[in-house]
Amino acid sequence: MSEFFPNIPTIKYEGPLSDNPFAFHHYNPEEIVAGKSMKEHLRFGAAYWHCMRNGLGDPFGEGNRFNALG
Repeated sequence: MSEFFPNIPTIKYEGPLSDNPFAFHHYNPEEIVAGKSMKEHLRFGAAYWHCMRNGLGDPFGEGNRFNALG
């Protein structure tokens, strides 16, 4: 990602008590869960409501997913 944001340092996990607004507070990408790092488990971010429940709609317009369930 550094090629896209060359002036932004890598975001680090500092825990829930950190007052750093540019730190992970509840997500430790290096933590191992079920044999894989959290970074590997959560490669893509997506909002549940937009992806699974709302036809991919958002506040900016209608969705474009065909709802086969009606």
